[in-house]
Amino acid sequence: MINVQDTQLKAVLTGLEKVLTGHLGFTFSVGTPSIRQAFVNTDNVSVMVGMTGDIRGEIILSLDYDVLKNIVSTMCGFKIEEIDDMGWSAFAEFGNWVGAACCSAFNDLQLNTNITPPVIHEGKGSLRTSSKFISVPVYASGQIIVAHLSLGE
Repeated sequence: MINVQDTQLKAVLTGLEKVLTGHLGFTFSVGTPSIRQAFVNTDNVSVMVGMTGDIRGEIILSLDYDVLKNIVSTMCGFKIEEIDDMGWSAFAEFGNWVGAACCSAFNDLQLNTNITPPVIHEGKGSLRTSSKFISVPVYASGQIIVAHLSLGE
């Protein structure tokens, strides 16, 4: 049984779209969601934001290093060649932006939510939770970000 309801999925995608289009000026489209196991394999970089309150769980945004550099470059207003401490901090802030935008979208549904501090994962590995994930590819100006969602009430 998957814990992510359609309205929750739409709220997260609304929050993600708000950040990608409104804050970063990227185009936005959504691919086909897929049901995964209770883990997410990552090959590059991810930011994980926990949700608390009426909706609990995790939002994990996975992307490749070049997409990360483009996002951080856009946030900073100048081209980033390598991700340093400032770049990792900006990536964590990107996670905060998305998490806060998702909280606003949940608030529109009369759901009280908050976020936990973002956690950055770099390199190959697996992230596990007790619930299954729904994974949704999102295209931001042609760049792929995969949103892995494990949410429940």
